Amino acid sequence: MTGPDHGYRLSDDERDEALERLRTALSEGRLGLDEHESRSTAALNAVTNADLAQLFDDLPPRLRPTTLTHPEEPPADLVPAEPQPKVAAAAKDGSGGRAGRVAGPPIWGAFLFVMWGLPAIISGNQVAIITWLSFFALVVVPGLAVATTLELRARRTRRELGGGRDQIEGA
Repeated sequence: MTGPDHGYRLSDDERDEALERLRTALSEGRLGLDEHESRSTAALNAVTNADLAQLFDDLPPRLRPTTLTHPEEPPADLVPAEPQPKVAAAAKDGSGGRAGRVAGPPIWGAFLFVMWGLPAIISGNQVAIITWLSFFALVVVPGLAVATTLELRARRTRRELGGGRDQIEGA
């Protein structure tokens, strides 16, 4: 059984909730500024929920974090999930490794050209054209280079692993 007597490791969210409850106790006048600072530091350094319990012993139950009032009990059959290799995940979702990839640099390049480059060229203002070309060369071109390099590496990896997506799915 898990609980404050046995203790389990705290998450960042649980520590944040404890800090929130301590701020409430301070705003209600239940804690002085020095006491609040001391307890907040202890809450930030707490490793288990048992470490938090002593910080809330003299406060009303409604101010106790849920980690102390309703401790989590993990299911008995809980087994950590094994991470999937990228190639297997790509084969499963049918994307060939392109799931979630956004064509950012080409889209931004087109956007910058239409909104900034084209008006600069039409106006004939040399300073505006040079500024746009400089920005384009410093921001968009390196982004395109990185995106292209990553795509070429992904293709090479797929080829080394036995071909394209069709061969991976057939395996």
